[in-house]
Amino acid sequence: MPLCLLYTNLKDEDIPADLEVTLAKNVAEVLNKPIERVTTMIQSGLRMYRLESRAPTCFLQIHSIDVFDKDRNPAYTQPIIDFLKNAMNIEGNRVVIQYLPLLQYNVGMEK
Repeated sequence: MPLCLLYTNLKDEDIPADLEVTLAKNVAEVLNKPIERVTTMIQSGLRMYRLESRAPTCFLQIHSIDVFDKDRNPAYTQPIIDFLKNAMNIEGNRVVIQYLPLLQYNVGMEK
């Protein structure tokens, strides 16, 4: 049940119209989760500063159940960064990902 929250300083019109869909597909594939369980949200036009610059950047939080740990996380990082830098036309070092373990009982939804 990955919940993906993407924050960026890009303007909405500079983000691909289907990014929430393609991001969901990428995260589902990388984390080996069913696509129907992935939720994505994109917040654009934010004031962001990274590496002493306001150049295009993004910060992705991924909340998920039973997939994050110190051994598995490194394998997720590069495929997701590659996807975001290509989809959003930003440099890879301008992408930050935060993996947040989620407990199943802390999520409510209809099944």
